[in-house]
Amino acid sequence: MKKKGLLSLITYSEKRKDLLFLIDEKPRTLFEIREFFNVKTPEIYPRIKELIEADLIQKTNNEYHLTPTGKVILKYYTPLIKIINVFEETSEFWTDHDTNAIPLQLLERFNELEDCLLFQDPAKNVFEQNKIIVEKIQSSKTASGIISVFMPSSLEMFQTIIANKIPAKIIMTRDVFDKFESDYNALLNRFLTFEENELYVANNINLFIMTTDVFLYFSLFYKTGLYDAQKYLIATDSRSLNWGNDCFKYFMEKSQKIEK
Repeated sequence: MKKKGLLSLITYSEKRKDLLFLIDEKPRTLFEIREFFNVKTPEIYPRIKELIEADLIQKTNNEYHLTPTGKVILKYYTPLIKIINVFEETSEFWTDHDTNAIPLQLLERFNELEDCLLFQDPAKNVFEQNKIIVEKIQSSKTASGIISVFMPSSLEMFQTIIANKIPAKIIMTRDVFDKFESDYNALLNRFLTFEENELYVANNINLFIMTTDVFLYFSLFYKTGLYDAQKYLIATDSRSLNWGNDCFKYFMEKSQKIEK
């Protein structure tokens, strides 16, 4: 089999792809492979033979394992599959939203968001996300976030951070900061009273993110420029939290710090 057909060999067959991932976990005997796929030898062996001919797997001591070529290909193929899975499993979130605000280096790490769950609130409960953010912050030890639209949860979030003395770093877009400064200046001053708290102002950022030590909340704007208060992603796993923290740091470096 010609090497130029490797991509189609893997992608055009779920069986071949799954077989590679199975053997990547550990070497498998033909019996173990048959048991995993719940098939008989004539059904699975042609797929095994194709992968052997492509020099992706080989048989040693009655077990099939990845060849060096197979290991290299799977190393780079796995992140691609995970990124595709993230987009497919939460396609309703990504397709009609503006992703231009997300830095390319973070888009390239979308596989880290594979454990995110998509939530969609009905129109009558459009501010259900407010409760989620506030409740999660209450159980957090640290917090950082980008507030790009003024919502009731913004006030509750600040009040919760202050009441629980949670170290927090917050970025506000200019219009949100102006709203706080004119109508809720006392709240801003109380927030900045705590030595560990930091406040930043940035130009337009078309995303809303909140990351703590226990959860990630992430939402976007529609391509029309309107904020979507109904669809958002929630995650609690460490890789998603790390992605959220890095997203915040990226924009923090481009923001103006408000001195206390």
